[in-house]
Amino acid sequence: MARSDELENVWKEGMAREAEPAPLTGEDLQTIVASRVRKEVKKVSEFVWAAIVYQIILYSFLAHTFIRHWGDMKIMLLCLAGAACYIPLTVALIRRIRTLFRRPSEAPGSMVPDVFRKVEDEYARLADFFRFKRRMDWIGVPVSCAIIVLVTFTLFVEGGIEGNPLAGLAVFALWVGLSLIAIHAENKKRFISPLRHLELVIDDLKRS
Repeated sequence: MARSDELENVWKEGMAREAEPAPLTGEDLQTIVASRVRKEVKKVSEFVWAAIVYQIILYSFLAHTFIRHWGDMKIMLLCLAGAACYIPLTVALIRRIRTLFRRPSEAPGSMVPDVFRKVEDEYARLADFFRFKRRMDWIGVPVSCAIIVLVTFTLFVEGGIEGNPLAGLAVFALWVGLSLIAIHAENKKRFISPLRHLELVIDDLKRS
């Protein structure tokens, strides 16, 4: 019986050692953290592509209207003015996108501090881009809505915006309001939530 009990104890100890998780290496930690960071950055990337598509649609609308009404100086000037107002916003957006997706430089040091620095850098760039986006929204949304309302009323409403100022103002206000509601939901999903998740990653790394 003693021999049997000894064998059983040896077997249980072996099983217990097998059940213990393998120690987490620096490479494992980097892989796990990188996966969590990529998940959050992907959400922001979806906004970036949507913003680029919106810019293309707006400029396509103005270019199409400009060409279709060639010779109508009023409409042509309106399209040129709209594009001129929006181009600085597009240039600023492209510059910020390049900054957002630049590859961080590698820093010497141990694995955990390096991972921590990368996550902090990612968080700082996302937070900076979010601050820029909120400023751009307060400028870009009214400008783009005004461009579309002015061109639409000039083309399709008798008397244009001059003959229907209250209707034009109402449509403009409605459009801006709906846009701000959509932007609020978008910010929560594409920026606020990812930033909070990155904060949790940073806290986990601080405790590691």
